[in-house]
Amino acid sequence: MKQAGPRALAFCDKPQGATKIALIFGADPGLVSTSADTLARNWLPSPDPFNIIKLHDDDLKRDPQMLGDELVARSLMGGERLIRVRVEKDASSKHLLEILADIDKGALTPEAFLIIEASELNKTNRLRLGFEESKSAIALQLYADDEATVSDLVTKRLAAAGVAMEPEALAAFVADLPGDRRLALSELEKVELYAVGLGRHVTLSDISQLASAEQPRGADDAADAAILGDAPQATLSINRYLDAGGNPISALRTLHFRMLRVSDAVASNAGTGMRLRPPVFDKEWPAFSRAIREWHPVAIHRTFTRLYEAEKGCKQAGAPSDAILKTLIHRIATRTL
Repeated sequence: MKQAGPRALAFCDKPQGATKIALIFGADPGLVSTSADTLARNWLPSPDPFNIIKLHDDDLKRDPQMLGDELVARSLMGGERLIRVRVEKDASSKHLLEILADIDKGALTPEAFLIIEASELNKTNRLRLGFEESKSAIALQLYADDEATVSDLVTKRLAAAGVAMEPEALAAFVADLPGDRRLALSELEKVELYAVGLGRHVTLSDISQLASAEQPRGADDAADAAILGDAPQATLSINRYLDAGGNPISALRTLHFRMLRVSDAVASNAGTGMRLRPPVFDKEWPAFSRAIREWHPVAIHRTFTRLYEAEKGCKQAGAPSDAILKTLIHRIATRTL
């Protein structure tokens, strides 16, 4: 069984049917993780911490029987149990599919709930196919947030927190959020804390100050530096991002959004940065306006082609995703596309 997009998210919010096994996958690791958290809370509303087991690829490799044993074990403390497995290596698929086959055949009856988290899986991926075809499990494919989804998320979250934000400030904040659901929620929490006791609407100036007070944002800074032609800063920022565990595909999508802004600026001969998305604040406009003079339609088109090729390459099994991302950032920054 399978669900995708909004239906997959709806299942996490309100799981239907008797299935106790779910594969959640998608390009945004933050969205996968937060959706797995939501499903876990709905399957086990008030869990005992001892009843939640977290496993990784290395655990499955070290002891292939561990997952099966955990699935059939009963809690010594009473109550339901939940197992979460984070899969990053193709080798784990074999163990997971063998257990799923045993469950489908009735050779293994799980006592615990099971959530498996994975990155984006193509249509021919054997783990994805196995879960989609299983009678006992559900495959949930999540799509990366677009601007409308992020805007809706932010609006609802701020309304629930009682935070009032001016329309221009909201547009700027949404446009500048990272392409990772967990990181975006973290930024939302910062705004909520900032607004406590403020006594007025959050303004565009507030958002600008919050952004300028931040430490380097990694993928955003790398993308901006590359577009401005600052190769040393682009390299430093992307290395910081990756060293902190950043996802290469999320960084590529951030770069894509930033290049869309460049394309819009060039096409419209923009004389101000505030109508662009993400907006370019006044203090950043002189450098940005100088940089876009170097960007002509042919170079922009070539960059989008390279971005497509890089994302496709990163999704290949065993691909050196970090190296692909670093190479593209360097080529954009040095204008060697």
